[in-house]
Amino acid sequence: MYSSRIKIGPPLLLVKDIERELGFYGGYFDLQPIRKYKEYGGDLIYELGFRHPLGLSNGSPLISLQYSPDAKIPSSRSAGLYHFAIVVPDKGDLATTYLALKDSGVRFDGFADHLVTESLYLRDPENNGIEIYRDRPMEEWPRDSEGSLVMDNLPLDLQSLLSETNKGESNNKIPFPKGGIIGHMHLKVTNLERSIKFYHEKLGLDITADMTSIGAAFFSYEGYHHHVAINTLYSFNGDIRREGVVGLKNFTIIIPDAPFYNSIKSNIPMIDPSTGNQMVQNGSSNEFTIMDPDGIHIVIRTKVTL
Repeated sequence: MYSSRIKIGPPLLLVKDIERELGFYGGYFDLQPIRKYKEYGGDLIYELGFRHPLGLSNGSPLISLQYSPDAKIPSSRSAGLYHFAIVVPDKGDLATTYLALKDSGVRFDGFADHLVTESLYLRDPENNGIEIYRDRPMEEWPRDSEGSLVMDNLPLDLQSLLSETNKGESNNKIPFPKGGIIGHMHLKVTNLERSIKFYHEKLGLDITADMTSIGAAFFSYEGYHHHVAINTLYSFNGDIRREGVVGLKNFTIIIPDAPFYNSIKSNIPMIDPSTGNQMVQNGSSNEFTIMDPDGIHIVIRTKVTL
């Protein structure tokens, strides 16, 4: 698994049926509430993480769910979440992930080999997309003649994946592996050119793959294949994300050092000059929340004391 100082923190999903969602993530992923609290708006938020075998909390949450039974359903063409992506340490972990989910009866959306990764796809009960993947070693990532990353969307060789497990594992129920973290976020946007400019110029992300010909672009910090991806496959000229609708409420980018954190903050105007809308909301002393051109909220956080 590629190691980057930049981390993607837990996505916060607004959900209508909390019991169904908790049942899904607990039953298939063995994720349990490690913390519950009420936001100032009154909704209850559940932070879900892996449980320690002795029942102790095992570190930071992987995802968070905000229970809002009156939340509205967005249009199919609105901006928001395409999928959040959990990266597991290696190919063996991806194989056991596949077997654990398959044994639990989950319905997969599909499987893919992206040349830099191998991926499984599914959805939760409220249609939030989920990718689970493993990184190929960085030295195996293909590049074109100009040195740019090459990614594709090829069929995943499931037989090769399953060769990573032994016969005993494939014939016995195995638990979902607990080594996964959020690896990247893939978003639906309504105007690709506008969003490329925002994520590249304002957030300082490098463009690792410009696929404007198919309505997509990929961005990263520090040489990763991508920490953020965007596409307009189903949302071109659609609706921006509105408050109070189910789906992605925000996600977090964790910055390792104060100068980089401050440079990002200084790039973002407090007020969007084109709309007059507030773009930056200050949180604690070491975080702030910004809004991209489609109303998607991003929490920028640093663990460094400022």
